Amino acid sequence: MDKFSDRISMEKIMRKKKPLIFAHRGVSSKCPENTLSAFRKAIQVGADGIELDVHRSKDGKLVVCHDETVDRTTNGKGVIQEMTGKELSLLDAGGWFGNEFRGERIPFLEEVLILLQPTTLFLNIELKTDYFFYPGIEEETYAMVQTYGMEDRVILSSFNHHTVLRFQRIAPKVLTGILYSCHLYEPHKYAASLGVKALHPPMHLAPPEIIAEAHEAGLSVHGWFSRERFDVSKAKSYLDSGVDILITNYPEEYLALREKG
Repeated sequence: MDKFSDRISMEKIMRKKKPLIFAHRGVSSKCPENTLSAFRKAIQVGADGIELDVHRSKDGKLVVCHDETVDRTTNGKGVIQEMTGKELSLLDAGGWFGNEFRGERIPFLEEVLILLQPTTLFLNIELKTDYFFYPGIEEETYAMVQTYGMEDRVILSSFNHHTVLRFQRIAPKVLTGILYSCHLYEPHKYAASLGVKALHPPMHLAPPEIIAEAHEAGLSVHGWFSRERFDVSKAKSYLDSGVDILITNYPEEYLALREKG
């Protein structure tokens, strides 16, 4: 591992007694997911990082949205890769969550990088190439990360492990991790065989032995939640689980518990 990668993965992530807290799609429990409001809220509450999802528009814009379509999180309908950036920017991405967020737009990745650049927050970019491959999106994403000098604060993940490997080849100094939601056999060995440095399992697939094996292999573990509901006793156990990053819809609540020790 070179010195640059060691600085982000070991000193900033694995050497913490308690996990870093990342805001999942921003503070998505209090704001519409994957919007600038949700990301600003993450900065406000003191999150260690932000996780977001990236697709590509018809005209090549890197678009921050979880789904392949805009149907669930905006007042519009359509497939992102069949819409232009201008068409996407005209949609209301906040009204569905609450009237106070009406008029919120779908952001582009560049806007988020501009927002985070002056801060110390990490950024976990999940490339959503599960269904549409978006050829060249790895190079385009890395070029934008470089433009804003964020190489040492970005983590790149995807459920499409081909995407992770392609990104790793063009950006060896950026920390990469494999997302998965199934019971992988010896995931630490699989990740090591790919050369990636992090596992991104849902927390129900991150028992102590998996975490311990990953750490022994030099991997960090970044846990996330499916259909998350905040529960204090469970949250405390997750904070003590040994994972290096918790990616949660409730960063403010986790940060308060972590502060109490």
